Amino acid sequence: MGNYSDLESDFVERTIRLIGQYTDLIQDLPFREQLNYTLTINCLLGLIVMPKERVITYIPRIGFDEQNRREMGLNDSFIDESIGDLKGLIQNLRHSVAHFDIEVISDCEERLIDWVEFKGSGNQPEIIARFRAAEIFPFLQYYSARLLENMRDHRG
Repeated sequence: MGNYSDLESDFVERTIRLIGQYTDLIQDLPFREQLNYTLTINCLLGLIVMPKERVITYIPRIGFDEQNRREMGLNDSFIDESIGDLKGLIQNLRHSVAHFDIEVISDCEERLIDWVEFKGSGNQPEIIARFRAAEIFPFLQYYSARLLENMRDHRG
């Protein structure tokens, strides 16, 4: 179980490790028993909502130019053009995640999860982002690493 020395940093680190550990564990399970996207969506509370609420000043303002998108693992994913940087994306995603305004989309008859769409409300874009399912975890790893770097650099 362990102790938390810095709740916010530890929680982000442990959440991203949890997804990674589960991804490694499911390799031998039959396809129908692999719940990796369910776990990932559940973990968005710890990776999106908590940081936006508790450590928003440390969420980096990294733009979405072509090189940054590649580093983020976002080759096919869509982010509304009104959202100019990572911090803006996380702020917008927070509302979608907290209110579970999320839709999974399949491109095939087997109803596989091909896309995860995050919808907006109020003054937000109608569709905040549409992530290719396979790009969510690499994006979360990138974002979590940058967030933790900022927290370490500025909090000690």
